[in-house]
Amino acid sequence: MESSVGLRIKRLRKDLGLTQGDLAGDQLSRAMLSLIERDLTTPSLRTIEYLSHKLGVSVGDLLGEIKDTSITSATSEDIKKSLNICTTLFKVKKFKEAENRLKELIKIEHVSFPEKWLAHKLLGQIYEKLDEDEKALVHFTESLYYLSSTDANEIVEVYYYKTLSNRKLGHYKDGIAAALNAAVLIESYHTKVDNLLQIKLLYNLALCYCRVEEFQKGLDVINRAIGIMEANEVTYSNGHFYMLKGLAELYMNKFAEGIVSTRGAIEYLDVNTHPERYLGSKINLGIILRKHNDIQDSLKELHECLDAALKADIPYITVNNYYELALSYLHIEDIKQAEYYAKCGLALVEPRSHLHGQCHYVLAKVLMKRGNYKQALNEIKKSESIFQLQKNESWSALVLSEKAICYEHLNDHNNAFQSLLLANQMMLKKDMRLISTEIPVMS
Repeated sequence: MESSVGLRIKRLRKDLGLTQGDLAGDQLSRAMLSLIERDLTTPSLRTIEYLSHKLGVSVGDLLGEIKDTSITSATSEDIKKSLNICTTLFKVKKFKEAENRLKELIKIEHVSFPEKWLAHKLLGQIYEKLDEDEKALVHFTESLYYLSSTDANEIVEVYYYKTLSNRKLGHYKDGIAAALNAAVLIESYHTKVDNLLQIKLLYNLALCYCRVEEFQKGLDVINRAIGIMEANEVTYSNGHFYMLKGLAELYMNKFAEGIVSTRGAIEYLDVNTHPERYLGSKINLGIILRKHNDIQDSLKELHECLDAALKADIPYITVNNYYELALSYLHIEDIKQAEYYAKCGLALVEPRSHLHGQCHYVLAKVLMKRGNYKQALNEIKKSESIFQLQKNESWSALVLSEKAICYEHLNDHNNAFQSLLLANQMMLKKDMRLISTEIPVMS
């Protein structure tokens, strides 16, 4: 038994694996906590209450005899204390420690519904943070069975996490369904739902819509979120919203609107805070300007982005720049420059990646412009093998159509016909249009 409050606090903190900064949080300075633990100052009752809550113990525990904070018996008080500890551990990113405690807690049969709901929600949040989203979805779904509260924010929060985890897993339709369930609750409940939670939900819903190529629905959701932010003077990832808005407008061939949205994204994003997003928006702007036939402005944006990407040492964005520059120079028939940037991309690209296939593809287009169809066919075959390996039927169909052109110029009419037939079969099977090489991969 420790003889002082300070020593008790220090032992409990260390038992949980917390630093002084973790425990101090935003209501107590680290320096003050250090003085308390060394018994150089006496904490106020308010401070004792704050620390006891974060440590998952009672005020009496800190002022008197230390009790075992692990779950050795299934009393209501034990469970509440353990949940307090797990909440603190989650906030300070001690995920594994919190996971172990929560897994033991949910095994107890007579845990009340509110505690069971919180335990499953916390486990879901932990697995989401650890990118174990399949596990996260199990616990988010389970938490809804135990949610006895009618607080709309608590229900919407779980649906938000279900949308987020589904989106990360690529289960976009399931993500849309979860978000729409939340939207119904938001519309039907009379209590006000937290604006920030609603905006985060709408961002994930918009991204899911865009992933399944329902771009108009995605745009409608983005505009709704922007409206909520403007009406309530809330700022949340505005650059990400405008970046997604510009991409959706690009896919819908709304180039003038896309230019405005993407320039807005660049204004909001900071190259030092979000370098990938900032530079990605610069590339997108270069693409949209090219599609809008503002080729000189397109080249200007892409070259500025290339300089910044090289300086920031972000290889995949640098390769993406090389690829888009090759396309832009092809657009103005500057074959020499197009070939140079295509080869720069191939020299740096990660093997067998999506961009690797694109770089082989654009080099093939350069060689076709030169009339060198035999070499172009070799590049096309390299590109084809990558997209086949990735099971990307959109790009495989595109590459096969270019392959047919090469065979036709080489007077191999049978292979030309077979390649074109296979490309058409792929497009009919998926009911898809032949994609444009100038459209970026949605990221």
